[in-house]
Amino acid sequence: MAFAQRVIAHSSKYRYLIEPYPWIANGAVPETELNPADKAAWFASYQSAVVRLAGQFPKAWGIYVASNLVKLEDQTPHWLSLIKAVRGTFAGKVIYRTQWWVTAEWEPATLAAWRTKLENPVFGAVDVIAIAAYFELTDLPAPTAADIKEALRSTTVYGRKQNVQAEITSLQKRWKKPLFLGELSCPAVDFGARNPWDPEAGDKPNKDIQKHYLSAYLETFASTPAEFLGFSVFTIGHPTPTPYDLAPSAAEFVSTYKPRHP
Repeated sequence: MAFAQRVIAHSSKYRYLIEPYPWIANGAVPETELNPADKAAWFASYQSAVVRLAGQFPKAWGIYVASNLVKLEDQTPHWLSLIKAVRGTFAGKVIYRTQWWVTAEWEPATLAAWRTKLENPVFGAVDVIAIAAYFELTDLPAPTAADIKEALRSTTVYGRKQNVQAEITSLQKRWKKPLFLGELSCPAVDFGARNPWDPEAGDKPNKDIQKHYLSAYLETFASTPAEFLGFSVFTIGHPTPTPYDLAPSAAEFVSTYKPRHP
C-alpha cells in the first residue's frame, strides 16, 4: 500500500492500473489453479474485495476484475454481476485478463475450448481485453524476431500450428474491444520462446531473446493502434533475481517503447 500511495501522489504524471491478485496458500498455489468448491460464496467475497479496492483508487486509469483465473472463466453470470458492481463505484476502465490457450487441428477438444472462450460474454462486458500471452511458439533455441513473428502465425511446438495472431485478432474483433497484453515476456535463456511460462525453459543464458520476443509481438499487433493498447512486462523490480529479469537489450527496448494512451 505504501508503494501505491507514492504512485497516487504522482498520479497527474502517471497512469496506473489496479490489480487484485489472489494470494493462495501463502503464494504456494498459482492463481491459475484457483477453483473453489463453493463458487457463489467465493464470488461474493471476491466481489466485495474488488469493489472496495476500486473505491479506494478512484483516479486509477483501470482495474483488473480478473487475472488468469482460468478455472473460473466459465462462471459468466458471476463475472457479469461483479463487473456491474465495479462500474457502480468506478469510472475508469474495467479490464478482464484471460490466460493464454492452445489450439491444434489434431486435438478437437482444444478447438471446442477456443470457440467457447471466443463466445464468452464476459469479454463484451469490459472495456479492455487483456491476455497473459505465454503462448508456446517455437522450438528454435535462439529465434530472431522474424522467427517469432512467423511462429505467431503458425506455432511449431508439438506441431500444433496454432495461429495465435489470428485467434487474438478474432477475440478482439468479436467483441470490438481494445487489446492489452497484460503479461508478456519470456525467460532470458535459450528455448525461452518455447515455453515462456516456464522459468526453467532452458539453462543457457540468451541476452537477446527477450528483445526479439517483445519486438515480434509488438510488430505483429501494434500496427492497429486503435485496437492495441500496449503490454505489461513480467517482471520488473523483483526483490530477488529471476530468469524473467530483463536483459539489457530488452530493457532498452522497453524503455523506448511509446504505447498508445487512449
